[in-house]
Amino acid sequence: EEEILQLKCPRCKQAFFDFDGCCALTCSRCGCGFCAWCLQDCGSDAHQHVGRCTAKPPGTDPFFASSALVDEAQRTRRIELLEAYLRPLPTETREGVERSLRAVLQDRLPGWSP
Repeated sequence: EEEILQLKCPRCKQAFFDFDGCCALTCSRCGCGFCAWCLQDCGSDAHQHVGRCTAKPPGTDPFFASSALVDEAQRTRRIELLEAYLRPLPTETREGVERSLRAVLQDRLPGWSP
């Protein structure tokens, strides 16, 4: 659950919560530069990648976005990861996982439904 639902530094896996508007993020623990859109490890500076990231919504500023826009992009990304994880499971197993996580998923991924 946490691997899909928690946003983390791609290098050291520290969870992150703060977003200041610039989509080129830097981990406070390890100094990893990473993209707010796709979470790609970009070395020490993510600006070059962020400017051309294919996960960035069309028409978005090359480097800056509102936290609401980044939150929505991350919600979409998490739903895609969750569905890719659940898809190959046998139907009974998948339905059991969905039932047991329904409350968590509805809280952490508003709008998601199995």
